Amino acid sequence: MGAPVIGVTTSVNVRDYETPEQAVVMLPANYPRAIRKAGGIPVLLAEGDDVETLLDRLDGIVIAGGRDIDPSRYGQQPHERTTDTRPEQDRWESALIAAAIERDLPMLCVCRGHQLLSVERGGRLYQHLPETPGHENHGATGGEWSDHPVDIDPDSKLGSILGNRTSGNSGHHQGVADAGDLTVVARTEDGLIEAVELPGASFLLSMQWHPEMVDQTKVFEALIEAARV
Repeated sequence: MGAPVIGVTTSVNVRDYETPEQAVVMLPANYPRAIRKAGGIPVLLAEGDDVETLLDRLDGIVIAGGRDIDPSRYGQQPHERTTDTRPEQDRWESALIAAAIERDLPMLCVCRGHQLLSVERGGRLYQHLPETPGHENHGATGGEWSDHPVDIDPDSKLGSILGNRTSGNSGHHQGVADAGDLTVVARTEDGLIEAVELPGASFLLSMQWHPEMVDQTKVFEALIEAARV
């Protein structure tokens, strides 16, 4: 059997690239590198592709990190620090998540992906952790990064992969306040929801931290193994 093909979502950002102020499709190279290391073939997904046609060609999918989610998706007005949003990306990735769940396609959601999954399943977000009581000192934001311990439910799928405690990285100013119908399987010491799973799904892992940045190859190996079935 050939290596599984794993799609990874990207973000459209305006950059000086060949010409000034050009819309550029972007993804940190850590994602495809982690997929290749785990034995998969990464394919970058561009916003706007037909969801069903796309999923027909994939063995698994990663909903990657990136910008803030439009708070209107969970019934809130934007905080003054919620500035980098792209509603069309939210709509497309939400459709991608819903269709992947319907197909029971192996899926890994990271950071923004973790937040969007939670919103898609009826949850909501804290828009700015530094001003959220109890989470003011959660971790670094604004382009800075910090590390913190994460406690994992040992009976969860994630627990079977990483054990009951791991180190996560923090570079986010938003976080999951309510995970909807998802099962919370990991939290940090301040109680923030760090990982969730969907009951009944063959393989759906979702985490706030970035496993591709801290070399948690086991997470990607588990995704690849599920995608081989």
